[in-house]
Amino acid sequence: MFRRSHRTFAALALATSLTACMAGPAPLGPAPQRDIGATASAPIAKDRPNVVVILVDDLDWADVSTFGRSDVPTPNIDRIARDGVAFSDGYVAASVCAVSRAALLTGKLPQRFGFTYNINDKGDPGAGLPVDQKTLADRLRPLGYRTAAFGKWHLGSEPQFYPTRRGFDEFFGFLAGETNYVDPATPGIVTTPTEQDKYEIGPRIGNQAMVEGPEARDADDFTRYLTNQITDRTVDFIDRAAARKDQPFFAYVAYNAPHWPLQVPKVYYDRFAHIQDPVRRTYVAMIAAMDDGVGEILDTLERNGVRDNTMVVFLSDNGCPHRFGFCNPDHPWGAGKFTYLEGGTRVPFILSWPRGMKSRGISASPVSSIDIAATVLRAADPGRPVPTELEGHDLVATAQRPQPDRLLIWGQEPVYAARLGSKKFWVSHDWKQSYLYDLKGDPAETKDLSAADPATAKQLGDALEQFRKSLPAPLWELHLTRKVKVNGRETEMVY
Repeated sequence: MFRRSHRTFAALALATSLTACMAGPAPLGPAPQRDIGATASAPIAKDRPNVVVILVDDLDWADVSTFGRSDVPTPNIDRIARDGVAFSDGYVAASVCAVSRAALLTGKLPQRFGFTYNINDKGDPGAGLPVDQKTLADRLRPLGYRTAAFGKWHLGSEPQFYPTRRGFDEFFGFLAGETNYVDPATPGIVTTPTEQDKYEIGPRIGNQAMVEGPEARDADDFTRYLTNQITDRTVDFIDRAAARKDQPFFAYVAYNAPHWPLQVPKVYYDRFAHIQDPVRRTYVAMIAAMDDGVGEILDTLERNGVRDNTMVVFLSDNGCPHRFGFCNPDHPWGAGKFTYLEGGTRVPFILSWPRGMKSRGISASPVSSIDIAATVLRAADPGRPVPTELEGHDLVATAQRPQPDRLLIWGQEPVYAARLGSKKFWVSHDWKQSYLYDLKGDPAETKDLSAADPATAKQLGDALEQFRKSLPAPLWELHLTRKVKVNGRETEMVY
């Protein structure tokens, strides 16, 4: 693994549910005082677990080695699984970045509070995580946690949505949905164009620029690879936080890798000379660079003697976007971002907490990113019930007592999907089409079983319609829908 010195270039309380704009950031000033009510006096307990949530960007299920695949070696992500459980049926709550992130940090399906569609980097005025929705950081601070967020935010770029106003004591990162990793002119960097590149890679501007602190101070260093910078900031935070033996910490590490654009240090690109397509090769190399960052975070926890009582969660925000040509074409879940095919929402999802749970290997229980908040709060404050507004299940309990028949629900009007057991129902209201699949025998979702199993199709269709009718109006408009073909399958995307 490359050390930092070598890296300069180098998702109805259907109790059964799953379930940036480009203007520059405004000066923020000090974060407002939070009313934390009766929980403010909760004692700081030395044995509360530390929490590290590592969220990566656009990494599909098929491109990690955790589930026995060999396409892309991810030894450090695999390390988390060896000390815990890898959920083969792990899902996020939406197939697009901002909505998925809102679900993870609130522990709720964001459509329930109007966060229905992605935040467009070109500008959705007023778009962001509503200020009346508590984040996991908001809930952990009254329990004595030091909190920090590093990397991609994408939950609103206006001042009221800024991370240090949403429960985080520290922030280093960018507010938009994507940004460039490094100046392409930096020695030792490979920048690979695709046929669908959005723009020419240049200096980071507006909400793509790196900022830090409550004042959103400029922190942009365009000469250093951003994946490495996010790792270094996380390592520094853990070193400082672990030194305070009486205070647990929460680090939300939101790598933008391996999201477009395709940039990576050549030392990683050179590892994958056997991949002939330079676009796919660069994407895989970006995963390797991110995986090394995960390794440094794990090493830092171990070096500080806190790994045993640190809950580490790893997952991707959604699947891979097919448009750029770098997704895995050899697996049905190798692409699907913006869609409700499995490849849009089924992602690498791993949990480890050595002190609090036994290693369980691979679990096939369906789980969701909305479970993370409930799991963390159950572990951090076991004497109190999990807040009733949270929709998630305790992942530690799920690892010990499988829940194969949990109902999971997704939806962004006009497309919805639900899974119960191995059966999955998909419906498009504008296309006026619906399908029922059996994921056990048909993971690629190619055979409609609606006529053969009308009872299940009606059960899941009714559940989706009940969910749909319960939702408020979206807080901002749908951007577009479109017919797309993902790894040979036609479906509808929602953005």
